[in-house]
Amino acid sequence: MRRGRRRLRPPNPYAAIPFATWEQLTEAVPDIVDVMVRYLEQIACILRPGSVHNTDQCLRAFATYLIQRHPQVRTVAAIGRPQIEGYKPWLLARPGQNKPTLAPATSAHRLGVLRMFFMRIDEWGWPEAPSRVPMFHGDIPVQDHALPKALDDPSASALLRAAQADRRQLIGLTVEVLLRT
Repeated sequence: MRRGRRRLRPPNPYAAIPFATWEQLTEAVPDIVDVMVRYLEQIACILRPGSVHNTDQCLRAFATYLIQRHPQVRTVAAIGRPQIEGYKPWLLARPGQNKPTLAPATSAHRLGVLRMFFMRIDEWGWPEAPSRVPMFHGDIPVQDHALPKALDDPSASALLRAAQADRRQLIGLTVEVLLRT
């Protein structure tokens, strides 16, 4: 391969279908976009740029869903349970970055960000907020994380011996308290 030439990769068959841009969304649902963009401006004051970027993607995904499946919804205040209940399977059916569907953690993250959007605009008393938050804690899927495993007796004894051999007494004491609780 020659220097300076890039090797072309085959296209990713699972590349995510892009969400609508803010410009496209503004043409379709300007009142919803206004609230979402103001929200992004507010959280940009308190969150890291990467978090704001992720929130931007999550809100654009939801707005894209609304214009595709619920074109009659024109304001944030009009969003209710039917839109949330329809969004969850729509989101799960989308392709992931390298997989045919989104990873469970990604869908949980996007739903969590959307729930936080509704909770914050309600707490902030924005007049555009729905009369009640349309999402519940139960709308966010539970992640399948393995429970932590306890140390077996030989490993616990070895850890305690190593901690007691440390010249700092606090290390030995802390490990002993942890092992005995």
